[in-house]
Amino acid sequence: MQIDLAAAPTDPGAYDARKRRLAETFTKLYLRGAWRPLDRLVRRLHAADAAAVFAELPVAQVVDTLQAVSRPRHAARIVNEMPQALRHQVVEALPREELAELLENFRPDELTDLIQALPEDRREHPLSALPADSRDELDSLLAHDPGAAGGLMTTEFFALHEMVAVREAIDALRGYSDAEMVFYLFLTDEAGHLTGVISLRQLLLAREDAQVAEFMSRRVIRVRTDTEEEQVSRLFDKYRLLALPVVDEADVLVGIVTVDDIIDVIGESTTEDMLRMAGTRQSEMLTDSVFRVAGVRLPWLFAAFLGGLGATAVIGQYEDILGEVIILSAFVPIIIGMAGNVGVQSATVTVRGLATGAIHLRDTVVMVFKELRVGLLLGAFYGVILALYGLWIYDSLHLGQVVGLTILTNMAGAALLAVSLPMLFVRLNADPAVATGPFVTTAIDVLGVLNYFVIASLIYGL
Repeated sequence: MQIDLAAAPTDPGAYDARKRRLAETFTKLYLRGAWRPLDRLVRRLHAADAAAVFAELPVAQVVDTLQAVSRPRHAARIVNEMPQALRHQVVEALPREELAELLENFRPDELTDLIQALPEDRREHPLSALPADSRDELDSLLAHDPGAAGGLMTTEFFALHEMVAVREAIDALRGYSDAEMVFYLFLTDEAGHLTGVISLRQLLLAREDAQVAEFMSRRVIRVRTDTEEEQVSRLFDKYRLLALPVVDEADVLVGIVTVDDIIDVIGESTTEDMLRMAGTRQSEMLTDSVFRVAGVRLPWLFAAFLGGLGATAVIGQYEDILGEVIILSAFVPIIIGMAGNVGVQSATVTVRGLATGAIHLRDTVVMVFKELRVGLLLGAFYGVILALYGLWIYDSLHLGQVVGLTILTNMAGAALLAVSLPMLFVRLNADPAVATGPFVTTAIDVLGVLNYFVIASLIYGL
């Protein structure tokens, strides 16, 4: 019976509690040298749960325990589910023979991801442990761009000649256990060109004496090895696919991308976009030094710093009106803060829509006018509230008019700017996620302060 850490208790801390108890059990068995009970316990755990427990243990204990696991494929799944830093340490610490057996049980795409994630100077140990044929296959996969279909695909797929009989196809399928995601049977001609596809359900319902070609669909959704991973994920989402064939420039079937790989891509892409918006990257959480982290963040903060200096310069030009109406300075934080929040919201929606394909460049005008209307609506709501606040607390109609109109125009302008900049970046073939960081926030700060004092000058007549 398999142990499920996530089962039973619904208390948010139940999973962590059970994980800690299992880690303690692992340690007790390890210290007693009870390898067979430890092996049975590990094999009863789902690979993801076992990896979570291993993350609580010292690396030396993890390495020794993995060597005691009697099912190399299960051990490989566990290592594949480990946090990246722990996975790297385990690969480095395992003896060459044990590492070779472990890596042989990785699927080609998993092994490619593992090697690509390792720093260049730490790849020799795992590469030298691989036999020549596996090394050649890995080299061919590593030659592809990791951000393209060729870098995501696995070469363990099931394909047959299009003229094979249904009975022969079913028999061949039964005897091929290495194929991944056998929900589709891909069909080829003599030269290996992809010619059709048939689902497993269609195959089982077809007459056994018929040829597969009679039932296959010749309209096969496919990608080339150089197709970008974002486009691949859009095809999975649009057509609700479980697997997608990958062909080379000659339309020869060379691999498949499976849905589990795309789930990983979507998660990584979302994380990467969020970190880019903040002017940082994921590697700093794992391996970068303090100085390198500071170096990555410095340009983004410098742009914001320049924006702050620009806002300061604008305020300096209106020191006369500040001297006459000192209370204006008290409203600067809320006016700039509300506009900035609207800008971040609009920019995040736009960038994510561009990344997932939900928004296209042809939607620029529609998106701009929609976000402008949203900004005006929000600005009118908070403008009225702030105007009434200024009138009531400070008994000043002019002050109420200034802060109300400023909130209205600043929030509308921020929404407009936050949509337009990412769209502009896409047209310039630049990463739109960058626009939500320094450019949007800096522009909103400077233009917001300028707008505030221009409106104040006009209303107060100064």
